[in-house]
Amino acid sequence: MKSQGVGYGAVLAIALYLTGCGSSGPSLTGPELAQKYPDKKYVQIDGVSLHYQQEGIGRPLVFLHGLLTYSYLWRNITPGLTFGNTVYSLDLMGFGFSEKPQDKIYSVDLYVKQLGKFLDHLHLENPLLVGHDAGGAIVTLYALRNPGKVRKLIIMDAPLYYTPPSLSLRLLRTKLVGDLFTGDWFLKRILRGGVEKEERMADPLLDAYLQPYHDDPGARTALLKFVREFNLRPLIDSEIQPNLSTLQVPTLVVWGDGDAYVPLDFGRRLDQDIPNAAFAVILNSGHLVQEERPEKVREVLKEFIEQ
Repeated sequence: MKSQGVGYGAVLAIALYLTGCGSSGPSLTGPELAQKYPDKKYVQIDGVSLHYQQEGIGRPLVFLHGLLTYSYLWRNITPGLTFGNTVYSLDLMGFGFSEKPQDKIYSVDLYVKQLGKFLDHLHLENPLLVGHDAGGAIVTLYALRNPGKVRKLIIMDAPLYYTPPSLSLRLLRTKLVGDLFTGDWFLKRILRGGVEKEERMADPLLDAYLQPYHDDPGARTALLKFVREFNLRPLIDSEIQPNLSTLQVPTLVVWGDGDAYVPLDFGRRLDQDIPNAAFAVILNSGHLVQEERPEKVREVLKEFIEQ
């Protein structure tokens, strides 16, 4: 993503503020979400309503998304994987149609615990876990902390090594200023940066990703809490990097060759650091490989799942 000058950033912040695009309010409660979306599935995890989709019958496959996305990310992937599998696409706390509480700390540890309790609640034993972006960090930590409980692991474009945060994240993390950058224009800019060709992230698709930010007044506050409180750096140094070599679970690493947010070199390092890992590079795609090359992603995942 190209750098912006201070003057331009200040003007942009004022413009976003004046348009009211970044406004927020109290988040919808669990009962309010259930009433608003009566056809959606919810599970209560420690008082937080988490939304999930379920397809197929068979062995459990659980999919986690990352920043600015939700279960919608997998809509073109999971239908082709339901033969012999039950596929669960979970909306993380603070995203999609899940609850977005403002009284929780959006820590990495909490998300890993919520994943474990989700699996326990639905009695999903020996699951195959798939995680993209921040979701990839969550499933990796869960596998490291629960040896023997994961059948297979798929890590996609995940920030499992340290890299300086992008300008977008730095702006969102900045106190007082960050809330001015949660408007639609800026969020769309981040999403467009996740693909190599902007036309693949057309307005109808962007509108679908931003729907939760219009439906729930607390969504933009939750986004700020996530980018400020989901602090991976200490865990990368103390737990993830030192223990990748201990992962015995069969693992597939999937990366877009043009990922502008999480470098392809991270995928190559994971391939080296995780014993017997398989590595698949999705050509002609950026960070959001599910949007640019869904057929290829589905093909790669299906081959690994069925092995």
